[in-house]
Amino acid sequence: MNKIITIAAVCLISAVSLASSSSGSEERASSHVYRLNAKTDSLVLIKDFSAVNSTVEFDLIPQNSYAQVGMLFRYVNENDWVYVGCDKATDNLGFARWYIGTPKGKKEIAHDISKLYAHHRRHIKVNCIGRTLTVYVDGEQIVHQYIPELSLSAGQIGFRVHDKGNVQISNVVCRTVEEVANVPAKKKSYYTLSSSCMDVLLNKDFPSVRSYIWKKDHSQLGGQPFDVKTITINGDTYRPSVTGKTEANRVLYTLKIKEIAVDLQVCCEVKDNVLQLSVTDIKEKGDFKVRTLAFPDHNLVSISNASPDGCLSIANNVRSDTFYPLKDKAADSTSQYGSILLLNTDKLAATLESNSIYNNRQFLYRSVQIADSIVTGIWGNEWIYRGYDGKILPLPYIKVILANDRNLDNRVDWQDGAIALQEIYPKPFGVDMLHNSYATITMNFASCAQYPFLRQLDNIKKFYLATDGFGQMLELKGYQSEGHDSAHPDYAGNYNERAGGKKDLAFLAKEARKYNAHIGVHINHSESYPEAKAFNDRIVTDMPAWSWLDQSYFINKEADVLAGTFEQRLNQLKEDIPDLSFIYIDTYREHRWLAHETARLFTRNGWATWTEDPDVFDKEATWIHYNPSSKSLIHRFIHHQYRDGYAAHPALLGGYSRGAEIGFMGWQKGRDFNGVIRNFFIKQLPYRYLMHYPVLQLDTARAVLEGNLVAVGDKKTGTVIKRGELTIMSGDCVFIPWNPVTEEKIYHYNVRGGKTIWQLPFSWKEQSTVYLYELGGKGRRFIESLTVRGGLVEIEAQPGKGYVLYKQEMKQLPEMLWSEGGLVKDTGFDSRSFENWKVQGDSALLEVKETDYGQAYLEIKGKEPAGVSQIINGLTPGKEYIASVWVNVIGEKKAILMVQSGKELNEQVSISESKVKNYTDNTDRFRTTWQRLKVPFRLPANRNDIILSLKGGMAANDTVAVWFDDVRLVECLHAEKAGFDYFEDFEHVDEGWGPFIPCQPGAFTTHLSQRHDVYTDNTIHGEWSLITWREKNGEVYRTSPAMICFAPKQNYEIEFNYKVDNRDVYKVVGKSLLTGEQIFSYDLNRTGKCNVCFTTPDCTDFYIVIVKQGNGMLVIDDFGIKGKLVQNSVK
Repeated sequence: MNKIITIAAVCLISAVSLASSSSGSEERASSHVYRLNAKTDSLVLIKDFSAVNSTVEFDLIPQNSYAQVGMLFRYVNENDWVYVGCDKATDNLGFARWYIGTPKGKKEIAHDISKLYAHHRRHIKVNCIGRTLTVYVDGEQIVHQYIPELSLSAGQIGFRVHDKGNVQISNVVCRTVEEVANVPAKKKSYYTLSSSCMDVLLNKDFPSVRSYIWKKDHSQLGGQPFDVKTITINGDTYRPSVTGKTEANRVLYTLKIKEIAVDLQVCCEVKDNVLQLSVTDIKEKGDFKVRTLAFPDHNLVSISNASPDGCLSIANNVRSDTFYPLKDKAADSTSQYGSILLLNTDKLAATLESNSIYNNRQFLYRSVQIADSIVTGIWGNEWIYRGYDGKILPLPYIKVILANDRNLDNRVDWQDGAIALQEIYPKPFGVDMLHNSYATITMNFASCAQYPFLRQLDNIKKFYLATDGFGQMLELKGYQSEGHDSAHPDYAGNYNERAGGKKDLAFLAKEARKYNAHIGVHINHSESYPEAKAFNDRIVTDMPAWSWLDQSYFINKEADVLAGTFEQRLNQLKEDIPDLSFIYIDTYREHRWLAHETARLFTRNGWATWTEDPDVFDKEATWIHYNPSSKSLIHRFIHHQYRDGYAAHPALLGGYSRGAEIGFMGWQKGRDFNGVIRNFFIKQLPYRYLMHYPVLQLDTARAVLEGNLVAVGDKKTGTVIKRGELTIMSGDCVFIPWNPVTEEKIYHYNVRGGKTIWQLPFSWKEQSTVYLYELGGKGRRFIESLTVRGGLVEIEAQPGKGYVLYKQEMKQLPEMLWSEGGLVKDTGFDSRSFENWKVQGDSALLEVKETDYGQAYLEIKGKEPAGVSQIINGLTPGKEYIASVWVNVIGEKKAILMVQSGKELNEQVSISESKVKNYTDNTDRFRTTWQRLKVPFRLPANRNDIILSLKGGMAANDTVAVWFDDVRLVECLHAEKAGFDYFEDFEHVDEGWGPFIPCQPGAFTTHLSQRHDVYTDNTIHGEWSLITWREKNGEVYRTSPAMICFAPKQNYEIEFNYKVDNRDVYKVVGKSLLTGEQIFSYDLNRTGKCNVCFTTPDCTDFYIVIVKQGNGMLVIDDFGIKGKLVQNSVK
């Protein structure tokens, strides 16, 4: 900094003197536009203005996206100055980094989501009073902090850029500010408001509290200890004229601020144990518009350090707490933020609730020396009254809530205040769904459509049956475009066609509700991908963000919201998919108006709010993805019923993994249905039970809740939950009445199995017999009736099996309709029967079996041929379709997929072995040898039906078998080109990468890329090409042996167009593993056409593969083969 100031060309500009905005202050404004560039003019000082305490505001337009710009104040010389600025435009999480600097060095003072985008105007305001610094960006406070390093010398104001900084600064206004010392309040006249619980004494000359008197024992709490009569509007402090009057059981104050022609009406009223202070009217009588408003140092409750057992308890945020015994607390240099604040003496506790939208900075506290005492007070942070869009938000209010010993533990502490706060806390939208549903995540990714929407519906039914109808919440990752993180922010109009598109997604969301399941989708409003239709220069910046399928760029959310395009896309999603229940918004780190507006739009559309980080949507989010660091006991105490987003707690549970453990539909490679059922019974079910009840007492290992519930956690025995004398959980064994209110059934699960004895709940006291059912893939199955003796029942359970008890015999659940919405019935054999399939051959050779992770499949075994078939009606004559199925061959036996329709259509494909590893990520078949067979066909013009058959051919012995699963039939155009025996132009791929499959586990960033002219260059011809980048070195993708099988010793020619961005990275290779021969290797070094002629060796496993060594991108298109293939599943 010294060097730069010393050598920089300093531009001194006189300021224009304006009238003072308030008595005793001086204001200067400059009409100049300052253009600062680190390479030329890097520093400007405002001449003829010097101050210690000042407010400076200005407009800033960065000319690039590097930021590296700030303000100088108290500039005396090159050895005495203070700098505050944004020195890092964004980190990898999207936060701009703000620093304070002096000649001795610099330190970070804030990381905030409001970034300095290139060519986007920001209004910056900096207040520096004493050693307290407050910074506003576009009218919203991002820093309020005591900086001990600040010099107190009067000095000039200026601006500075460094490194790559390049900005335009204009509309500069500098004001001196008087530092007001708070003086102790004098005795003065007051109003008294009364309720059944308390009297509140209010000062007549300003809407502030004098004291509280609790009627039951006449104990008291203090209010405002200072003579403070100021209000802050838009970051500037004014002293209004005040008049007051009583009206019914409330006091009305009128505050008039002459300097800006603004009048406010403030109402104070008391009901039960709550004092509410509300701004009921704001009159703007001139041009001035109120953006923010605050009552500075407005101690609504205060306690002296002499108060017995006095304590200040702070939820700093959702992550941590701080507890200050007041007898030991030192004075604070300035007020500090808190998410939740509680003060208590030995008689009373007090806390606050406000509609400020400053997220987890809603409140302020400060301890101040007054005579021989230190007094600690709490009050509200400022309110945002107008958003970026100029629209008015709900009028401000703040509530003071008092409590005595609410949990009857014979003492008063923060937990009593928390109980009282919990009772009036605003309930977020969607909590009822949260209390009664299992949370899981599904995944489609990289064009592979691993879990088509209709298959997800079948999986919902599987869970429904295995849990006796328990609720589900499914977050769909990859409902758009090519799957997860591929076309944000296209919330609508760009659905994942390979997974079923808009039609199947809407069907899934609607039908899921019949099975007590709620569908939500994963969106992103932080990063945009260039293939997205919404990607454009108006809302997308040039700041690189997350890179996965493509390189994304940060979205300018303000621009998107103010243009109305954000709301339009959400509304279109609501119109297209009306039965969605929630939105998961990823990587979202806004805290103020933008977050408030986003949650408002979600709620208006009937969607609960889910998100990734625990620090955002403090009052709105009901489910948080990243929860390990969320360990605030105070925050959890109050939000326990409202938010599933905390670290695991020995007693209150929660904290379950958000990874593979909770799902069996691909997220984080999750596939284990049996593990999901265990997770349900042992983790989520007891947690959901506890969520029905407010917390009364809480420490690090024990919780007491309403409903006579006590939960205790122990490292050796696990969690034990009791309701009175009734044990409902003991370690990994549960006996949970459901639901917690009506208790019409009881869930039982025992990891180890065996006999256990349980006491029935009181609501079952009349039962002499109860009925035990085992739960599984076909629903509940009656096991036996159990005799009740002395209110006790003994259950013998199988290890890891779920059970349910009823008071009476229950009817068998209706037969499930599998694969609704699709053309093929029971595509995954989840019925465990052949009701929808006609058996061909010896039925003893066919069996529906289950993998060790709970996935059903059809096995056809032995050396004799056999199979199943299904007649499929309702097709469109003359249309093109693709039938496909996953197959796995055990030994050597032909697996056949056949499609027939009359005499005109008879197509089939087959494989006799499946030895190639399946590395399709995010699927239950990852690292297995399952392969996908496909039959493309055109339906005859006179037919609307087909017979689809799955067969196992003749084999040499009885030890071999073929497995089939997940049959699919979709309407899909075929790629054809004259002169080629095989051709793929990637324009109409049903799922996957055309003829190619991945060769190894890796980043899995290969995908079908869609043309978006101007913004992408990842396509060659038409709308679609195949792109790969950021995969591991080695073999990337190869021809699938189930789709392309080369004949031995045959002449072939391959041809495709390609594009690369680096030389010597990619090559196409033809090889055989059986013979060890590499027949050709063609370097893909320049954009153009690859053409290779070759003769295959004497082998059956020849394949073509893309090999990578280095970094770079490869795009291919129009892949064709000339030469007769052994089998060709795509014509």
